[in-house]
Amino acid sequence: MTHDEASELLAALALDAVEVDERTAIEEHVAQCPRCQAELDALREVASAMGNSVEALPQDLWGSISSRIYEDQSGETREAPLLLVGPRDGTSRANGDDRALSRSKSKIVVSAFSALAAAVIAVLAISLASANGHVSRLNNALASETTSEVHAALVAPDHRVVDLTSASNQDVAQFVLLPDGRGFLVKSTLPTLSSDKTYQLWAIINGKPISVGLMGHQPTAVTFTVSGNSVVTALDVTVEPSGGTSTPTSPVVASATV
Repeated sequence: MTHDEASELLAALALDAVEVDERTAIEEHVAQCPRCQAELDALREVASAMGNSVEALPQDLWGSISSRIYEDQSGETREAPLLLVGPRDGTSRANGDDRALSRSKSKIVVSAFSALAAAVIAVLAISLASANGHVSRLNNALASETTSEVHAALVAPDHRVVDLTSASNQDVAQFVLLPDGRGFLVKSTLPTLSSDKTYQLWAIINGKPISVGLMGHQPTAVTFTVSGNSVVTALDVTVEPSGGTSTPTSPVVASATV
C-alpha cells in the first residue's frame, strides 16, 4: 500500500471502519511511517473524545452522516446500521456482495469523520464558554456579596479596623473585625504571588498561630470566623503552598496586634 493510499484510509481506521485486509496493509505502512503514525494517533484521540463527550450531539447528525456513507450509486439511500463499524473477521454481509466499506466509501468516511469531529469540537466549545460564563457570574456575585458584607461590617456597632504591616512597617492589608468573631478584608496591597503559592491568614490564640483561611495568590475578597470564646491577640500572614499548611512554614510577611 502506498503512502497516499494509506493516508486516505487513516480516518476510517481510527473509526475501526475498514476491512481486515485493508487494516493489515494500513498498519504495516503506519509501522514504517512516523508521519502516518502521528496522524493516526491524533485521529484516535478525537474519536475517543467523541465517545467521552458529556454533551449530546445534534439528533440528526448521525442520520445525515450515515446517509452520505450508505448512499448507493443510483443516489438512493439504504437504511444505515446502528454502528459505523463493519465485521472484523472478514466475513461478507447479508447479500455476500457488500463489503464493510470500499475505499471509495472510506473517503466519504474521512469527510464524515471531519464533520463529526467539527460538531463535537463546536459542542465542547459552547459548553466550555457556558461554563466559563457561569464561573464568571458566580465570582461576580460572590464579590458583590462580600463587598456588601464589608460595608455592613464597617458601619456595625463595636467593629474594629486592624491594619497589617510588613516587616518594613508598610501598611499592606486592612481587616474589619466584628464582636461575633467574623472578619473581612477591606483592602490589600500585598504583591501578587505565583499561582502555586497563597497567602495564609493566622489568628494568634493563646500564643499559637491558628489558620483561619487562605487568602489566595492575589487577595481581594477574604472573610474568616473565629468561633467560640477564643481571644485573638494578633493576625499574621505568611506565604504558603497553594493548598495551605497546618502550621506556618515561612516567615511572617504581614502582622497586626488585635
